[in-house]
Amino acid sequence: MNKHILLVMKWLDNKDSVSQEKLKENWRETWGTYVDAEDAYAEAGAAYWAAANWAGDAAYLVDKYFKITGEDKNEYLKELEK
Repeated sequence: MNKHILLVMKWLDNKDSVSQEKLKENWRETWGTYVDAEDAYAEAGAAYWAAANWAGDAAYLVDKYFKITGEDKNEYLKELEK
């Protein structure tokens, strides 16, 4: 499970659940990895747009991440319900 995508999904569900500083930290952690693979690009992009408070772009890249990796988005949604 990708902790960076999970954090963005948490923020998308409830904008008050994650601080702006935590979103920026999440983005900084992912930024250097985006050149390595297409899924990492989607991960870093989602983290960036969440930090920039652009939910539409963040949601698009979260969906792209799941399409690229084949991971089950429902598993992430279940994790967020905990």
